[in-house]
Amino acid sequence: MTFDAGTLVTLGLAGVAVIVWLVRLEGRVNNKASSEIVSALTAVVTALQAKEAGHDQTRDEVIRLQEQIKHLTNLIERLLPASRRKVSE
Repeated sequence: MTFDAGTLVTLGLAGVAVIVWLVRLEGRVNNKASSEIVSALTAVVTALQAKEAGHDQTRDEVIRLQEQIKHLTNLIERLLPASRRKVSE
């Protein structure tokens, strides 16, 4: 089977058109996939930021509790020797 030049050019152009169409289709699929990836990453980052904010609040509460414990310890240490002196008198 032999093809003349016109048929070969037509088949060649059709092949190129199909390849270009497939490349464009792949680009659209890649754009859709990349937008899905970006939205998933944004959701993860948002969740991590919320968790970090909660962690910061917890850390602040722990620091406040530590300060209160120190204050109460100092208060007990000051009052305890005074009460021991009263008992020994």
